[in-house]
Amino acid sequence: MKGEVEKVWKNETSDGRRYEVIQINGERYSLWDEEYFGRVQEGQVIEFDFRESGDFKNITRIYGQGEAKNEERGYDEQRLRKIIKMSCLRSASRVLTGSKIPSGERAEKV
Repeated sequence: MKGEVEKVWKNETSDGRRYEVIQINGERYSLWDEEYFGRVQEGQVIEFDFRESGDFKNITRIYGQGEAKNEERGYDEQRLRKIIKMSCLRSASRVLTGSKIPSGERAEKV
């Protein structure tokens, strides 16, 4: 789910447990995970997961900037790293192409 944060309330239960209520696109969601407290600001657009518990909607995860909701994120990062590495190797080999350095030494430099 994605939406703009309209308002944030800090609350506490009668037994002392802290939580936040966040209004996003006119809907109110409860946030119990203290890891996210203070990181959500009014006017911010966030992507999040939630689950319903009775009449309440509880946020279970908030995705940060640059962190897409993508189960294959690890695959994408590995692929990008390989592309960058191959690009660097190609650039290095082009720099050394035609040089007077013997081929055995050229391979060691790349």
